[in-house]
Amino acid sequence: MFALLLILSGPRPAVKSTDEHEHLVKAIEVPLINVSPSIVGYGEVQASRTWKSVSQLAGKVEWRSPKLKSGEFFKKGELLLKIDGSEIALKISSCKAEIAKYAAKLEELEKSRVNLESQIEISTKILDFNQRNLSRQQTLLKAQAVSASTVETEEITVLQQKNSLVSLESELRILPAQIAYQKAGMDAALSDLAKAELDSSYAKITAPFDCRIATLSVEEAQYVAVGQEMFTADSTDEVEIPVQFSIDQMELLLGLGVPDKLASGQVSKPPELKIRIKVNGGRNSFYWTGRFLRMASGADSVSRMMGMVVAVKEPYGHTGKPKPPLDKGLFCSVEVKGAPSDPLAVIPRSAVHAGMVYLAGRESRLEIKPVTVKAYIKQYAIISEGISKGDGMNN
Repeated sequence: MFALLLILSGPRPAVKSTDEHEHLVKAIEVPLINVSPSIVGYGEVQASRTWKSVSQLAGKVEWRSPKLKSGEFFKKGELLLKIDGSEIALKISSCKAEIAKYAAKLEELEKSRVNLESQIEISTKILDFNQRNLSRQQTLLKAQAVSASTVETEEITVLQQKNSLVSLESELRILPAQIAYQKAGMDAALSDLAKAELDSSYAKITAPFDCRIATLSVEEAQYVAVGQEMFTADSTDEVEIPVQFSIDQMELLLGLGVPDKLASGQVSKPPELKIRIKVNGGRNSFYWTGRFLRMASGADSVSRMMGMVVAVKEPYGHTGKPKPPLDKGLFCSVEVKGAPSDPLAVIPRSAVHAGMVYLAGRESRLEIKPVTVKAYIKQYAIISEGISKGDGMNN
């Protein structure tokens, strides 16, 4: 235990005097306590996610949910609004007709390819036969068994057959280009169909998550253009509260250098924190349990305060004692408690004089020692250095 002296009475010793004087003092034992740092800041409740519903399809509002009003709640996937998709339906039908046309043409070209290959095969055999016949006629001409006109007639037949074969082969060579052209048209029609079907999906507006409507700017039968904002909604599963603390407060709570490391991403999680949110409601105060979410980006350029963002789950639901919802825009206080420290000396704040404390040393002699104050909490001073176990004990 430590003994801390609080001077109650008696004259101060003369500066030049070397005599010792006895004084009546009050001594208290200095306890070592595991201190849990606690800081309090203030902030305004914000939605953790905000959805802006922007029209991706031009058309008239065909149907609007009767519930679609500011302040109403919707579940994820619930239908809020429908835009007339008649034009898109016609576009889809047109695209399907184009696709059918290209499919029929491709089928025709495929059959033409098979026919041409068969014709080329037959023409090649006929040409081979004609060439053999021409060769026989030329042999007979040398023996003067046939006339020259007969040979010339056979030569003409061979040339005609060659020309027919060349024409068929030419048609077969250009067929892949024709098929590629039709396939490109088919791909374009399929792309148009996919886009039309995607646009058709934009006709129905559903809630992307559990939400509450914040603003509304569209009515039933109203025409909306592409890019027009129709309404906004806030998520209801969680809210965020940005809170400002001084650097000294943050250092007390988290430890030297930790706030800066958290803000820069060098540390992903802070030490264990207990967070309680308080909202004053007339005669009563209401409390919620929060959790550390992240450090805000940078310090405030004017106040030099650091920001911390805390989150509260289920702000619109509660268990136990009824309480109002933790709604967007509410101003609240946020108390953040850190993990207990190692045992530290805790003394009255008034016992610290310009960084010095008076201790009852051995033989009840007064000792003056410098100390390092870790923090002042209300009427107490937390001492981190200067008072150690056994220091100032009376024997």
